[in-house]
Amino acid sequence: MKPFIEDLAAQPEKYDFSQAMRLLEQLQFQSSSPIQIQLKSEAMPTGNPQEIQYFSLKGNKAKLRLAKQALSGVKGVIPNYIYEELLAAIHNEDHSLQDFLDVFNQRHFEITYRTNARRWLLVESEQNPKKTALLNHFAALGKEHKEYLQYSLLLSQQSRNLTTLKKILNDFFPYSIDVECKAFEQRLLPTDSLTRIGVNRDFNSRLGQGFLVGKTCLAHFNNLSIFVTPKNRNEFLEIQQDEQFAKAVLSLTQHYLKDSTPVAIYLNVKRSYLTKPRLSSKVSIAARLGEIDYLAPERNPNETVKILLL
Repeated sequence: MKPFIEDLAAQPEKYDFSQAMRLLEQLQFQSSSPIQIQLKSEAMPTGNPQEIQYFSLKGNKAKLRLAKQALSGVKGVIPNYIYEELLAAIHNEDHSLQDFLDVFNQRHFEITYRTNARRWLLVESEQNPKKTALLNHFAALGKEHKEYLQYSLLLSQQSRNLTTLKKILNDFFPYSIDVECKAFEQRLLPTDSLTRIGVNRDFNSRLGQGFLVGKTCLAHFNNLSIFVTPKNRNEFLEIQQDEQFAKAVLSLTQHYLKDSTPVAIYLNVKRSYLTKPRLSSKVSIAARLGEIDYLAPERNPNETVKILLL
């Protein structure tokens, strides 16, 4: 930064105010000792139309004298009689009034610089690198999950709960969706977790390890169940024919959970929406192996049934 300091001191007219301030702030950031920037208004007309009239750096004090609109100076807004008193005092080598007014000029120039700098993307990247990096990451995102950007704040939360997940799913999909998680379930233990009593090292019933009695255990909050309830038969058929719907629900749910919790997706429909199973070569209307079908859906038409989607 030394060439810049020498050039600014020798040819201050080459720089405008915002440019010089930006470079001086960089100097402040790189310097091991704090540098104080003093902004003063040019009180005496010099005939030079440039913003920066004078610059000096002595020790840790950088001084800029500016011909810009301020409280006082060549483009000041103070009444003429006060300005005349200021010029008379300077002529008599009394700078107390000028120093007093420059206290307010300093603050005015700082606000002016901040206001101008906000409109510059280059300055924004220097002053707020974290914000700029975040915006760059957003801009570089692929199109694969662009539809989830509107839920960024909710998806990035550290805590997770069923209420928030339900709100996200109901907002994203045009159907009524409910989310449930059983407090506990009776589950079969994996074979490698079963207790084997013996004296060899292969057995897992050694002193201090403990063991489980039986082949089942209670699994607490082990899986998540999502129920999609269509309002009418048309919605039911629309969901059934949409091969990507269940996958989209699962994808959004996994984005929110951020773990490998098992998720089951069901259709919760009235029996009156169903038709008798039929044999057909058309996949969309034929009964398929493994699909839940009801032989007499006209019985108890208002009763709801669960059909596994995924």
